[in-house]
Amino acid sequence: MAHHHQLLLPLILALILLLILPSSSHTATQAMFSMPLQFLFGGQSLTDGDLTLSLSKDCGLILYKTGSPVLNFNTSTTTSYCALFVSDKGQLILIPDNERTPTQTIGKETSTGRYALLFIDGKLGIFGPAIWNNGVQPPTLFNIDKPTLGLNHEKLKTGSTDYILFSGNIATGSANGDVVIAQNGMVTTVITNGCALAVKDDATDSTIWHSWPTSSEPTECFLELKSNGELLLQGYNESGVYTQWEGGHAARENLYVCLLRYFGRIAIYGRRTWLYDGSSATSAAVVAEKIKMVTA
Repeated sequence: MAHHHQLLLPLILALILLLILPSSSHTATQAMFSMPLQFLFGGQSLTDGDLTLSLSKDCGLILYKTGSPVLNFNTSTTTSYCALFVSDKGQLILIPDNERTPTQTIGKETSTGRYALLFIDGKLGIFGPAIWNNGVQPPTLFNIDKPTLGLNHEKLKTGSTDYILFSGNIATGSANGDVVIAQNGMVTTVITNGCALAVKDDATDSTIWHSWPTSSEPTECFLELKSNGELLLQGYNESGVYTQWEGGHAARENLYVCLLRYFGRIAIYGRRTWLYDGSSATSAAVVAEKIKMVTA
């Protein structure tokens, strides 16, 4: 009887994973990040599905849904040029004309860290500070010759990300080969058949980063992002579930997202606040704070 239970365990677990595995089209979505710093310039917009965040040249920031405004941040000025970015304090900062200091902010200042402006399931929010990343560094002038990872001025204009996992979700690998679970441009995240999490540069067919250890024989593994922000790569054998590798650390319960950046960084961000969640109260809850800057 014990022998039959040991045979059934992998089959039952595999069935559970199939039932809760989230669907993914591996399509990068537009976003903004505080590091490396990226800008949305006046006349440009960020779009995901039926939501569009638009910035006019006079610093008017408006969120549209299917072409109709649903959130006006009331930030317009008399300027003819404007730029928006996410600060390392978790705020949206607007700089008109060629000012060196911001004149308008959205959101309250918080602890220093890496933050992101993200579209998630028909919502728009600020996430961060990031609680973990895989250590892959952003591009610099010193690796500009690399075709996919080198510095590209277009990357300063808008960000992009693919969601590897949301907290509470699982992605499964395969013993028969690598399984792509996220893609951003020419960079992909895979679960290898050696039970490792890896980031690959498809243009050069090289590995940017991978977890350790790896299995000596083909093994089916699954990746889970827990509701406390822990990222676990696990497998199963006759004794049950075992942990092959873990990233991040336990934090408070929250909505967490594990993201893939265009240069190969994997990072985990927790939700800080929704700017828009589809409710009628959202517009009243989020107000742009205009700050008068004093110069000598």
